[in-house]
Amino acid sequence: MFLYVIYMILKIYMYIMFVYVLLSWTPLINSRFYDYLRYICEPYLGVFRNKLIIGNMDFGGLIGLLLLNLLVYFLGTYV
Repeated sequence: MFLYVIYMILKIYMYIMFVYVLLSWTPLINSRFYDYLRYICEPYLGVFRNKLIIGNMDFGGLIGLLLLNLLVYFLGTYV
């Protein structure tokens, strides 16, 4: 039961980060909703910022999303 709750929280957080990344490519980055998403997502994604830079692109956030996705996947196999 406890693992299921953690699994669901992480899965919801992953979807929130996915929306955050998608909105970062739109003009909605100046909206209040995007500010709320930034407040929720940046503490986790900030850990991975500037870790993998290729050219002018920072792929650190992508690594963070992939690690979270792997964690959610493995938790889902045990639940």
